[in-house]
Amino acid sequence: MLGVPRGENGLVEGVRRGGIVAATTLFIVMAACGSPRPPSPKAAATISSRCPDLSKADELAAFDFAKEYQLSRDAADKLKAAALAAMEIGLLADKLDAELGIACSQIAHDLANKGDLRSGNEACGAAIKAVHDVRAKLSPKVTASLVVRVPVCSVDASLMTKCASICDSSVPAGRVKADCEQKAGRCDGNCDGICEAKIATKCDGICNGTCEGTIKGTCGGRCKGTCDGKPSSGACAGVCSGTCERGATSAECKGMCSGSCKLKGPGICDGLCAGTCSVELTDAKCAGEFKTPDVSTDCRARCELQAINQTECSTPQVGIVISGAGGRDRETAETMKTAVDKSFPALMKILFEVGDKGGKRVLNAQAVIEGARKGFPDMALSGGKATAAASEAQLAKCFDEAFKKAEAMAATVKTSLDQAQGVKEEATK
Repeated sequence: MLGVPRGENGLVEGVRRGGIVAATTLFIVMAACGSPRPPSPKAAATISSRCPDLSKADELAAFDFAKEYQLSRDAADKLKAAALAAMEIGLLADKLDAELGIACSQIAHDLANKGDLRSGNEACGAAIKAVHDVRAKLSPKVTASLVVRVPVCSVDASLMTKCASICDSSVPAGRVKADCEQKAGRCDGNCDGICEAKIATKCDGICNGTCEGTIKGTCGGRCKGTCDGKPSSGACAGVCSGTCERGATSAECKGMCSGSCKLKGPGICDGLCAGTCSVELTDAKCAGEFKTPDVSTDCRARCELQAINQTECSTPQVGIVISGAGGRDRETAETMKTAVDKSFPALMKILFEVGDKGGKRVLNAQAVIEGARKGFPDMALSGGKATAAASEAQLAKCFDEAFKKAEAMAATVKTSLDQAQGVKEEATK
């Protein structure tokens, strides 16, 4: 029998054999478990092939432009604001084409043109010519002026705040609140401002509308009584004291007023109160300009356009005062007055809903859309060089043609507004 090694040589031999066994064991364990693997490479960002529906505000508001197209937050906000502005331009273009088409066609047909006017621009162009031609038949001494009952116009009081919160994600919620300068609603207390009554009512103030009784003020129809102190039975370009037939007034009314009443002081209003109320207004809407929210100019341009599209005005009463029309001018003047009194309420309603700043706001929105379209390369690069080419291609695919179309529509809308204003101005030259 062999013995166990002893002494120094025996100890070394034991260690050597033990080391071999340990090394062999470690090799077997490592082979069984496998060697450590390098970490998997991070998946590359991809560009979505989705295009949002540019006709649906809710879809555009919910669409994640930054995630879908790998854009920075600022670039995504700019693109969203432009897409929403393009949608608003389309809505306004359709509205004006329909409503101006009706109003201007009526004027053109009543005065001269009996043809088929197919668009708002075509109709308003014909109306301008028709009014101009009738005015040219009147002698230079004949003057004309409009008496317009300014309507109460209103829009959802929360519109601007909601809009601003959608198209500028960089601004905290507390800074997008956009209060309006004046509100309108039902007043169960005393109204201080303008009262637009549901039915003819007594007006302790200035009646803007028609007065069933005696007046003292402006008459857009036939003044029977005195005009600037002189006996009158026709048109009056000054202060009419008496009765006003066939026309709107802006006068003190000693009778029943149909329209709106600018109250002398706080009083009961059985209708819509535009101003302040001794108690909180019910169903309050914004009846004036919104205070500008603290958001980007791109976002603001879209929101101002949305406010135009959603503003509703009551139909104003309009009368034209034609003075100095005697003899041969009388029949022509009467023809013009009849046409204007019938057609201008609809025309003026549109102009009030768009507002004095409407044309400028359309051009602001056009600039936002054009700037976004030309900025596709920079937008795409904002998400990184790796995805820039694919992102730019997708932006062009989804938005290039739509934005070009919106830019062209904005130019058409601006022309429509200019022509509508032109019809009004031509009648009072």
